[in-house]
Formats: sequence, structure tokens, C-alpha cells
Amino acid sequence: MRNIFIDCGANLGIVLSRFIQDLPDYTFYALEPNAELIPFIHDQVARAQSKAPVEILNSAVWTHDGTIDLYLGHHESSTVMPGKVVPPVYDQQIDYDMPVAVPALHFSAWLRRTATPDDHVVVKMDIEGAEYPVLAKMLADGTIGLISTLYIEWHYDRFPAMRQADHDSLLAAVSAHTDVREWD
Repeated sequence: MRNIFIDCGANLGIVLSRFIQDLPDYTFYALEPNAELIPFIHDQVARAQSKAPVEILNSAVWTHDGTIDLYLGHHESSTVMPGKVVPPVYDQQIDYDMPVAVPALHFSAWLRRTATPDDHVVVKMDIEGAEYPVLAKMLADGTIGLISTLYIEWHYDRFPAMRQADHDSLLAAVSAHTDVREWD
């Protein structure tokens, strides 16, 4: 059995660094689609001064491999999902007119290759709305069962077209398979 921590939407690597310090016997993976943030993640990993293995992947967590458009906004609000409305607390809205093509990782397939049912897998997921199609795919193919604990920031309130009932249904389905903890 291995202990694995996966940071989906690693952003600047600050959260990853805290988990590295708190979980010294884990193997770490950081996934971040915005290439401009990757150096910050490397800096945070170096500051953590841990001997734990850390692999940083410049990829969007998604439902298939390939490329996907990343719509840039404030570094904490960029998304691959159309229709997101950013709260006024951020200093800029998402630029839907100039997307950047980024690598997309079929998260279910990658997780199946990376972890086994005997592993203890902790996932932090803050992927700005993409959690809905990614988790639906994981439910459909059974890989949701590989996750022991899911720390997640939900973004249903930032997508006017999303119904609360759809969010609640997905949350209930995911919660039936793993320990879900709200993250913000």
C-alpha cells in the first residue's frame, strides 16, 4: 500500500507545500494547466524541503487526453469551462476571447495507471468547474472508488446555467464512494 496525494489545480503550489510538510510519507502529484504557474509550484516544493517524491504535471484535469482551451483570468479563476462568472473580489474577469491551448489529462485513466485499490489516495480538487464532468466520468468508469478522501472546492455558484439539483445529485453520488470534504 502506498500513500498518494494528488493536487488537481495546484495553482501556485502553496496548498501542495502545506500537504508535503504534513504528510511526509506520501508520494505527491501536482497537476496545473497554466504553464506560467509551474515555476511557482517548483519554488513551493523546494521550500517544503521534503524528501517526498513530487511529480509536477503541466496538464488540465479532464475527461480525455489531448488539448483543451484554458480561459485565463485571475490566477485563481482560470478555467477550461465556458460560462463561468467570476466573483467581484477578483480584479479581472475571464477572457473568453483569447483561450490558450493546454495539455489535457484523462484523469480517470491516469489515476487507474497511478494508483491501486490498496493505495490510500487523497485528492485536493480545485479545478474551477471542471470537477463536474471529471467526477461524472469517474463515477461512470468506477475510478472514483480509488480516492480515499476528496478535498474539493465546488464551483456551481459561478455557473449561472448550472442547477443546484444537478450539483446536489453529483455530490451525493460522489459521497457514496469516498469521503468528501469541502475545500475553499
